[in-house]
Amino acid sequence: MRITSMVHRLGVAMIAGVMLTTPALADDETEYFIQAVLDEAEPYLNAPDQDTQFDGIRQLVDKYVDMRRVGLFTLGKYARRITPEQKQVYLPLFKEYATGIYQNSLSTYAGEKLKVTGSVDRSQRDIIVNSEIIDAAPGSQLDHMVVHWRVYRSRDGHLTIVDVGADNIWLAIEQLEQFTSIIANNGGPPAGIDALIADLKEQTADE
Repeated sequence: MRITSMVHRLGVAMIAGVMLTTPALADDETEYFIQAVLDEAEPYLNAPDQDTQFDGIRQLVDKYVDMRRVGLFTLGKYARRITPEQKQVYLPLFKEYATGIYQNSLSTYAGEKLKVTGSVDRSQRDIIVNSEIIDAAPGSQLDHMVVHWRVYRSRDGHLTIVDVGADNIWLAIEQLEQFTSIIANNGGPPAGIDALIADLKEQTADE
């Protein structure tokens, strides 16, 4: 699946904008964390040119998204079978690939403002924060669009973003399905992981 295809699927889901309905305790600390990230992102999203938007989003991804954790998650059961040599190549490629998806997805909110509306504690370390676009033009497809942020809390309390999605479509889970399919269809590890690495090289070379 190309980056543009995945972004399109996520964009369609975000326009649907369905809130999570599972009741759970709210998590104020994590809500404040995501709102601070969104406030920091606002000047970049309001930038008049795409290069500035993309540069700003890359900075935010580098700062707040745990790409190592996400990259290993997307390998599924094969994460235990990747060699150290493959991991050294795969993780930087995955970061570049996933950053491109974040750039294309988040830049669709150019000129808009996102506000945190609540959260769901899946566990002490796994929290989903809901946000919504406010003050969009009446009748706009972005009006009241809902975006969900999955946050991981480490043992020492450090918060990082590990996924983003809407209407039950999550980027990391989409990547998990895609990546494990590529590995399986190419004979499993190690050849299948080499095939995934080759695919990521091709896709990031297009950027």
